[in-house]
Amino acid sequence: MDRHASDIAILGGGLAGALIALELAASRPELSVLLVEGQSSFGGNHIWSFFQSDISPQDSALVDPLVVSRWTGYDVHFQGHSRRLRTPYRSITSERLNRHLHEVLPEPSLLTGTPVVSASQRTFTLADGQTYRTGGVIDARGIHSLPHMQGGWQKFAGQVLTLEQPHGLDCPIVMDARVEQVDGYRFVYCLPFSPNEVFVEDTYYSDTPDLDLPKLRARIAEYATTQDWTIASVSREETGVLPVIAAGDFQAFWETPGNRLPRLPE
Repeated sequence: MDRHASDIAILGGGLAGALIALELAASRPELSVLLVEGQSSFGGNHIWSFFQSDISPQDSALVDPLVVSRWTGYDVHFQGHSRRLRTPYRSITSERLNRHLHEVLPEPSLLTGTPVVSASQRTFTLADGQTYRTGGVIDARGIHSLPHMQGGWQKFAGQVLTLEQPHGLDCPIVMDARVEQVDGYRFVYCLPFSPNEVFVEDTYYSDTPDLDLPKLRARIAEYATTQDWTIASVSREETGVLPVIAAGDFQAFWETPGNRLPRLPE
């Protein structure tokens, strides 16, 4: 059965798709918007962080309600060199993003729980067989195929650790490269969310997309040990494998069948 969905349908309720929906609601309220997410909630399982200087002052009202933690600066560490930088740093969680969407957008604008199986510039079809017709489709589900592109991968796993004692951090560590270098360039990233709670992420670059999660978990535990932290529990875990494009034929990529929808990174 065909349904008329909205003036604009946004496929993918991650950070990119959610920000488009929120901005359209704020700046073009006369348009009806439908945000479509295949999972049961928006945002997935993520912590996104950024420098305050990444967001222009005129766009801060869009992002500020999503921020759960704020710091006045951050640290970086390399072998023999450390530095504190005074650029404010911010973090967003998927839980806060999901809650804000439900606070701001009317429920008819939010569709979750059924994946999109096909889409064109003005229609999309869900896994349950329903087809929606709309004024325009924006595909924000992310790029999962990279024909004509060359490069590597950024791979990571992160855990929120609850510690038996305070960690002693008063700001994030955006890059700690004093760790053992394996495969490609590797560093650890830390976000202190409370005196006894810290998000620790092990990140490295590689020529292959495979992710060895047990090994990354062991590296996080080893890093905690080097900081004299005793882990009481792990309350959250997230992983990622992100393409890093170094070269390619971009015109051929966009002309590949399936890449003709208006599309944003995930």
